Amino acid sequence: MSASEKNAALANVANGVSIVSVRKAKAQIGKALVHVRFCARNLDASGKFKFNINPNTLSADYELWVCGSSALYYLMPVSFIRAIYDNPATYIDRIHPEIRVVSVNADAHTVTYAAGGVSSSLQGYLCATL
Repeated sequence: MSASEKNAALANVANGVSIVSVRKAKAQIGKALVHVRFCARNLDASGKFKFNINPNTLSADYELWVCGSSALYYLMPVSFIRAIYDNPATYIDRIHPEIRVVSVNADAHTVTYAAGGVSSSLQGYLCATL
């Protein structure tokens, strides 16, 4: 199911431009390279989604977080993602220190990513297209 939701979200983002798959987690849409992630809906917390940022994420032009279905996604420029990744207080994965962990609240359209509850708005990236 996640593959079909990812593909549907990519089609929404592409807005009629052809999509070329580049490895498992990336797609070329026109001149833009998009790194895509899917997180399933949690029945206990339906508006909450967990994602991570890794070096592969940072090698794309855009990051696409698909939250449960292709109807709810955020398309962000990598500069926004890099600012989260580079924040010295950003949550670091316990096993893989090169990975940063974030939480998306899709009800409030925010991402929380650093100690003390540091968060940023995702409103401007909601269901965006290229």
